[in-house]
Amino acid sequence: MDNSAMILVSIIGDSISTYEHYNPPDYAVFYDKEKQALNGMTSVYDTWWAKVNQALHAYLCVNNSYSGSKVTGNSFPAGSSIERISNLATAEYVPDIILLYIGFNDFGNGIKISRQKSGLFRKADLSYFEEAYKLMIDRIKKLYPKAIVICGTLLRSKLRYDPNWEFPEKYAGIPFEKYNNAIRKIAKKEKVFLADVSTYEDRYETLDGSHPTAEGHKTIADAWIKSLAESGIFEAL
Repeated sequence: MDNSAMILVSIIGDSISTYEHYNPPDYAVFYDKEKQALNGMTSVYDTWWAKVNQALHAYLCVNNSYSGSKVTGNSFPAGSSIERISNLATAEYVPDIILLYIGFNDFGNGIKISRQKSGLFRKADLSYFEEAYKLMIDRIKKLYPKAIVICGTLLRSKLRYDPNWEFPEKYAGIPFEKYNNAIRKIAKKEKVFLADVSTYEDRYETLDGSHPTAEGHKTIADAWIKSLAESGIFEAL
């Protein structure tokens, strides 16, 4: 990549990565003005991805984050849907880097990781996390062949006002870490970068167990930046 050129970053995410006026029109947004104030966020620069962009000396192309969205699903707003993938660019610009930080809602809805039986399947079953995540990357590669794709594993959360609260390690019988293992597996298979943020075991602060406060966003950003440094992405730029 030409170091003299402006670096543009797009994001695929869920409610954690939304911010009012920084998402495509009509997208469901969690961080409206009320939620921003409640969580101590004074500007978009309090988001994890804005802090990562600053570390990359990059600028936002499209924040394609949709509150409540999963990777899985046969149609919009699934992260793997062609509608989401095709909306990572603008009429003028295409992203140089694409950050994927999505999967919490798959965990929260008890989405199965993979089919029980092994073997080859003609068509991806988008009700399974692994197959939907792989298709998401395949579609990104097809539409943005020059973009650097970075998949992020998922951090656990904590509650600001309840130090005894424990993150639910399982939902519907499926361990949280299985989703991270699936992301690791697919990133390796697809030969894309991995921001393995969950390995640092940092817990990001929330008021509700899911959505980071300003301090929580900083924790997520710090883990991303540390992981990107270790992965060699800064040298790749």
